[in-house]
Amino acid sequence: MTTPSRGCHGGRARERMRRAPSEKRPHAAMEFNQVRYFLTLANTLNFTRAAESCNVTQPALTRAIQKLEDELGGLLFYRERNLTQLTELGQLMRPFLEQTSAAAQAAREQALAFKRRDNAPLRLGLDHSIAAVVLRPVLGELAARIKGFALSMQEASSPEIYGSLLEGALDAGLAVAEAFVPERLNRWKLYDERIVVLCPPMHGFAGLDAVPIARLAQERILRRDIPDWAIAHTIEPLAAALGIQLQIQHSGSQEDHLHEMVKAGLGIAFAGEFQPVPAGLVARPFVEPEASRGVMLVAAAGRQHGPGVAGFLKLMRAREWSAEATARHGHENDNPDRLAVRVTSAPN
Repeated sequence: MTTPSRGCHGGRARERMRRAPSEKRPHAAMEFNQVRYFLTLANTLNFTRAAESCNVTQPALTRAIQKLEDELGGLLFYRERNLTQLTELGQLMRPFLEQTSAAAQAAREQALAFKRRDNAPLRLGLDHSIAAVVLRPVLGELAARIKGFALSMQEASSPEIYGSLLEGALDAGLAVAEAFVPERLNRWKLYDERIVVLCPPMHGFAGLDAVPIARLAQERILRRDIPDWAIAHTIEPLAAALGIQLQIQHSGSQEDHLHEMVKAGLGIAFAGEFQPVPAGLVARPFVEPEASRGVMLVAAAGRQHGPGVAGFLKLMRAREWSAEATARHGHENDNPDRLAVRVTSAPN
């Protein structure tokens, strides 16, 4: 008995079956319509019904299937008179193409949801050493102005914030001004902030208006146990320039850990000027030389922002970070109005 040869689309299919496996085919990008036509035909196993379901002519559907077969390098369907069946390659490809179709549909749904969303999210990164209190007036104004404003804030080092912005995991961040900032990030200098020393009221530093860096030589230093602690990057080079090796004896991963250690007499700690100082501690700035660093707003360049992110960037850039803000070092009251800054109308 002669077994009928299996073919798809007549002589063209037989020619492709005879094609040597090593023969090079020109690369063509797979199209979503080809995937949709394949899955419809795999479900109906009928070219006419598949074409009707996809709202295309049968020749157009046939050509799309043939192009997909060329792209994948083999037949996806056997066609024996009025009987259409999946080939072994077609059966192998089906689950992968179903995943591709589902992912494309999910992407379309997410895009539609983004356009009609009722909330205005802001994913904000804050360097470990920057006080969130400076954000309070801007965040309050955003909540009052923008319906559905939804804030998510997280602490990280400035380099980690840069990476998260480039990866799309964050929308904006407050970081310490550094020599290296990735070129694909927009950055706006906001203000300068002095570094202060935290000590108990009975400590010798508490009686000074400012503490010379050289006085750190005999002190036990408490350190934040986190990568890229920005305050250390400011203080340590200044001390080293004076020939001082800081004595790091204790560490903690959180600010409140250091505060309690200072209260217990384990040493002194460093903080940014605008970090609220807890009861039972005093803060003094450094002199000879002064220790300070810049704080900047960062966001990925060239990206379209939703109302929450766009509003935040506009308000932060429009805010007047006056010279008075960097002159104040009284932390007993953490009211942000003490920073002597004003929110002005956001630019259009």
